[in-house]
Amino acid sequence: MLDRLLGKSRGGRGLARRIYFAFLIAAVIPTGIAGIIGVTLSLDQLRDETLRHLRQEVSVRANGVSLFFSQLSAELRYLAEAPPLAELRDAIRQGDSARVLAATRRLEHDYSALAATYPHIYQIRFLGRDGKERVRVDRRGHDVVVIPPAELQDKSDRYYFREAMTFEPGSMYVSPLDLNVEFGQVETPERPVVRVAIVLGVPGAGADSVLVVNLHADILLAQIEEMAVARSGTAYLFDRSGHFLSRSREAASGFAMRSVGVLEEIFGKSHLAALLGGREGTLMAGGRIVAYAPVEFGGAYPGAAAGRWVIALDVAQRTLFFSVLNLYVLYAVLGVALIVTAIGGYVLSRRLLGPVDALAQETEAIAGGDFTRRVSISGDDEIADLGAKFNAMADRLSDLYGKLAGQRDRLEDEVVARTRELARERAFLAAIIQHTGDGILVVADNGAIALANGAARKLLGAAADVAGMELARFWSEWPTIAAEVADETPVRRDLKTRARVLALSVTSTRDVSGGRSFVVVARDISEERRLQDERRELDRQMFQMDKMATMGELAMGLAHEIGNPLAGMKAVAQALQYEEDLPPGVIEALRRLEGETDRLSDFLRTFHGFAAPTVPDLRPTQLKDTVADILFWTRKEARNQKVSIDSNIPDDLPPLNADPAQLKQVLLNLVINGLRAQPDGGLVDISAQRLDRHVRIAVRDEGPGIPEALQRRIFEPFFTTRPGGSGLGLSIVQKIVHEHGAEIEVSSEGGHGSCFTLRWPIHPTSDNERRDPHH
Repeated sequence: MLDRLLGKSRGGRGLARRIYFAFLIAAVIPTGIAGIIGVTLSLDQLRDETLRHLRQEVSVRANGVSLFFSQLSAELRYLAEAPPLAELRDAIRQGDSARVLAATRRLEHDYSALAATYPHIYQIRFLGRDGKERVRVDRRGHDVVVIPPAELQDKSDRYYFREAMTFEPGSMYVSPLDLNVEFGQVETPERPVVRVAIVLGVPGAGADSVLVVNLHADILLAQIEEMAVARSGTAYLFDRSGHFLSRSREAASGFAMRSVGVLEEIFGKSHLAALLGGREGTLMAGGRIVAYAPVEFGGAYPGAAAGRWVIALDVAQRTLFFSVLNLYVLYAVLGVALIVTAIGGYVLSRRLLGPVDALAQETEAIAGGDFTRRVSISGDDEIADLGAKFNAMADRLSDLYGKLAGQRDRLEDEVVARTRELARERAFLAAIIQHTGDGILVVADNGAIALANGAARKLLGAAADVAGMELARFWSEWPTIAAEVADETPVRRDLKTRARVLALSVTSTRDVSGGRSFVVVARDISEERRLQDERRELDRQMFQMDKMATMGELAMGLAHEIGNPLAGMKAVAQALQYEEDLPPGVIEALRRLEGETDRLSDFLRTFHGFAAPTVPDLRPTQLKDTVADILFWTRKEARNQKVSIDSNIPDDLPPLNADPAQLKQVLLNLVINGLRAQPDGGLVDISAQRLDRHVRIAVRDEGPGIPEALQRRIFEPFFTTRPGGSGLGLSIVQKIVHEHGAEIEVSSEGGHGSCFTLRWPIHPTSDNERRDPHH
């Protein structure tokens, strides 16, 4: 409103505004500030003093209730530690009915004396672990009555008993405000009740009984009733279960228990939550002032700390602050005077500075782009001269604006042409990138993909656009690669994925702002690597064949040159053993000579079998029978080395297409190797399983295993890791396996044994093979 009066919407930012505000500063504002400060300080001081007295009164009442509960706590602890109660609990545990009766009588006498002394106590009870009353004393009017055993009740279903039994022995328990229930019916006339209990038992072992005192709430309600009458307001007592009692001066006598939910419309949810929050304070809601304070049970009732009671007093603001109304009247008079003074200053400033306001309006119009506007100011003073110069400036601005508009049009045409050229170049470059055979990616410094052509998406294995996705999601090695790249120095390396081998060229670049990115060129070289590996394997096989051929020629020559002399030596040694009158030492030497000759002959036969080409006599061969022969011939050596040999050959396994002797030689060699790999005992396991047109045979041992670096060489002739071995056993095994069209593999893990796996063809004339429609 003030800005509109001063012409802000028409550009009034000149002298009128300055003069007007100078007038306010010099005359109106000091007067207004002085009046406001005086009224505000008086109002605040009166309000604070009133609220302080109100809060103090509520706090005193709350402290009085707290003191009452502290005194009651001391009485209960005295009763809990009294010898008769300890005697009764001990007698109940021991089942001594005579002692129980005697202790009960003493407790009834003590409790009757306490109830007669304190009129606000109308019931004292001792409840056992099962919730049944053991002792009960009631106040009925002015009389104290001991309840006979026949009328004692079971209180195990009462909430206060269940809650108290969860406390540690020695703890005090305070119940919410409640109505007493006797034999399932609410006691009449209705009177609010507070139950205070002390939990009995052995610390650490849990509660075993409870001593409960029922209090008439009158002693508490008297506190809030006095406040309600004295302050002409409404007093409240909130318990920890969400109920409250209230009393006002105008209400009829008596109290009624209600849920705190009915107060939400009066105070509001937020104010009600603050009132019940457990802190002392005041609040204003709906023209009313509420002072509240919690009832601090303190150390006497640690179990009640989680849900304190609250005493509150609700008083109308007009009742407390009636004397403040005079100050409000003074404040209103001062406000009217200030408004009149402000309006007078505005009228004066407008009369003096109207031409300046008109000049401001035209200036705003020209600033908005309307160069046809001019100002008309009559007179011969400085303001009229300012108007003439303003009009001349507007003429020059109009000419300059026309020239700038023409230059702007030419620049716009040039920008459009250059933009089209750049768009064509960009489209051409994008086409090259998208259709090149190599994958091209642009990756941000944070690892996000900014650009990827079709070849790159194919190499990544992504069908859709990958822009914005993390490259590490496809290539987990990317963070390591990016860390190796220096600015403008390309890094080349191979990357192995699950299905491909990629050759990467990564270059780091920076834009004009210093931001870093990577350009990645990727090419699939999987086929090249495969061909290289095949070539190396072919070269190795050719070298192995040459070596085998040379070894074969050497072996045949050695077997021929040495075999015949060995046969003669064995014949001579055997003949000499039958000569008479030979010394025993000579006979033993001849026998040793014969044994060494046999060993050398066996070695030559092995050598000959390795070198000489053989044609296996293929026939249907039952694997189970072959394994049975092997177990027979190796059981003695296995027993000597404490090695167990297990076999798992199915009975329905079809016959193998094999030379029985050579198959036996293969399996016998593998089993003997397994035995010798376990000099300290272990297990050799032979198992078989049909796989399509083949049978998978596995020979496992629990020896030290074969290092990965040696697994590729174990089938080479004369290579052995066993002292005293010839290095020909596994070479002959491989040779026999390949002559049968079978396959052999080895798998071993250091310290976990070895497994030789044979993949042997089934005999084509077997019954199982003929019944299989797929073959």
